[in-house]
Amino acid sequence: MGRIHLGTILGTTIALDFSFLILIAFFVFSSADQMGMPGALLWIPIILISILFHELAHAAMIGILGHGASEIVLEGIGGVTINQRRSRPWQDMIISAAGPAASFLLAWLIYLAMNNVAYLNRDKFFIALLPLLVWANVLWAKFNLLPVMPLDGSGIVRNFLRMFLSEKPAFLISVWLSILTAAAVIVWMLMVKEWFVALLLGWYLFLSWQRWEFFRQTNRTDI
Repeated sequence: MGRIHLGTILGTTIALDFSFLILIAFFVFSSADQMGMPGALLWIPIILISILFHELAHAAMIGILGHGASEIVLEGIGGVTINQRRSRPWQDMIISAAGPAASFLLAWLIYLAMNNVAYLNRDKFFIALLPLLVWANVLWAKFNLLPVMPLDGSGIVRNFLRMFLSEKPAFLISVWLSILTAAAVIVWMLMVKEWFVALLLGWYLFLSWQRWEFFRQTNRTDI
């Protein structure tokens, strides 16, 4: 409910949640005064391409490791790749790392194209779009590497710890690292007046605290 099916790639379905449209609208209208509406509309392809490429990398790595097709949902906090699998910690760590790696790769490929394809430096649309697309993917990759649940950085940390520790200590370290990191970055974002990032990390902080409370009440780490 509230989702639009966009298609299927090698068995992996792609759906767009209504909240994703709200995310795009926020970026467009909040940028309109500074960039003008034509420039602000560039956020539509930038957000769609960046997040979809990132999530497709997760799905591709899941498939490469033999866990079959996935479901990608583009939503208000970015995107999520869903796959019911029983995988080893090192596999989950690689799957988590695939997203940020793909975002860095896409930024690098676009940068190479900008410097080697003459047409891209003559067309006004690409002159406006591509530098912003590079910047967005580098920023998205760095943001996702924060060790904050449910970002990829937290998945990397937790699954790295699971390679050497049992499930509970790996969870406890990662959830408290998530809480403390989110709180620290929120303070920083408020100081530099990045309200949207502070709000998003506030939501992640709440989710991390929920996971901690769930563990306290049930002694389970599977939320």
